[in-house]
Amino acid sequence: MESATLRKWLADRGCTFERHERGKGGLGHATVTVRLGSRRAELPEVGTKQPLPSDIVRKIVGDLGLNYDELPGPKSRV
Repeated sequence: MESATLRKWLADRGCTFERHERGKGGLGHATVTVRLGSRRAELPEVGTKQPLPSDIVRKIVGDLGLNYDELPGPKSRV
């Protein structure tokens, strides 16, 4: 799933996003904290067309208490 597709799907469900800069000295990966009520998840900051690994998408969706099966895309998710 592309990063932009996941972000749009999360925003449609009421999630907010907080961007964080890279770690000390500009090293490390930039991240985005995704919040939904009192829940939160960390989303890696990648290009909008960059695909995200399914295990990361599953963790983000689970951390926010959303249903992974409702994600857009193939209905044959395992």
